[in-house]
Amino acid sequence: MVVVLAGLLFVLSRFGDGGGDRGGGGGGSSEQKAVPPKASVTVSASARPKPSGPPSLVGKRLKDAKEQASAAGFDVVSHDASDQDARQWDVGGWKVCFQGSAGQRNGGRPVLDLGVVRTEAPCPAADGEKIPWPAMPAVTGMTFGRAGEALGPIGFRKVEPESAYSDVELPGVADPWKVCFQDPEPGKTVENPQFGTVYLKLAPPDAVCPERPYAVLHPS
Repeated sequence: MVVVLAGLLFVLSRFGDGGGDRGGGGGGSSEQKAVPPKASVTVSASARPKPSGPPSLVGKRLKDAKEQASAAGFDVVSHDASDQDARQWDVGGWKVCFQGSAGQRNGGRPVLDLGVVRTEAPCPAADGEKIPWPAMPAVTGMTFGRAGEALGPIGFRKVEPESAYSDVELPGVADPWKVCFQDPEPGKTVENPQFGTVYLKLAPPDAVCPERPYAVLHPS
């Protein structure tokens, strides 16, 4: 009887220890925390950045305008902004008067359409209109000095004084002399004044203007 009880206790102790080991191992596995998967980020690189907005190019030379537009992500086309149809072969000799959009070329970069005129010309009031060249002011009756001031804004290359009398020479300083005749005539349209010369025929301050140029003031 004693031997049987001892055998039962031995068997129970063996199964109890094994169960404890198995339980301990199972408990350790259940306490392990799962690691969440890392989120994946997909970055798509754009082949060409989109422009934020067109730069203001009005007033700039066409050459500079093209460079600035290209740097901002735009292509450029240009046209004569006057009533003419001149081609812009020399981009350095034109300036921008008007700016608009010309859409996109084959899904590429956006295009700006620039209306331009020659750098020395004034911009027309609207795209496609005539260039508003200045009119020759009337300076007859003014002193030569005052006439020069009136002609200054036109931008003539030169104002040339001449004596209205064939027998009277101009002094070194002709500012007080008065203008008797002028060429171009008053009101005439002056195109490209930067290349033009105004001829003013003058009489001495104490003399009257002759009826026609190169008259004789002191007949012999």
